[in-house]
Amino acid sequence: MNRPCTSHLPTHDGHRGAIIKWPVNCHAAFERGVASAQAWLSNDDSGWLWANLIIERDALPPGAQRRAFEIGFLSRVHQRLCSPFGGNHQARKTCLQL
Repeated sequence: MNRPCTSHLPTHDGHRGAIIKWPVNCHAAFERGVASAQAWLSNDDSGWLWANLIIERDALPPGAQRRAFEIGFLSRVHQRLCSPFGGNHQARKTCLQL
């Protein structure tokens, strides 16, 4: 059994961050997901969001690591969508609890 690890999604785009606990082997995949989403968000010519998600995720072993990547990736996109600086999506009013 993997020992527990805490991953931190930093505050970004004016949207609060989150703390997520899971097995230690998922931490790097989570960080990779956040970084991949940020790279997509920062590049105006980065192609389709879903394609970037699938290509990067499929490089990981099936199971928990892919799920951690997806959570990191989508959490960062969620922050942008829900940003008080322009995303203005209603989900910004919800609290993330995992």
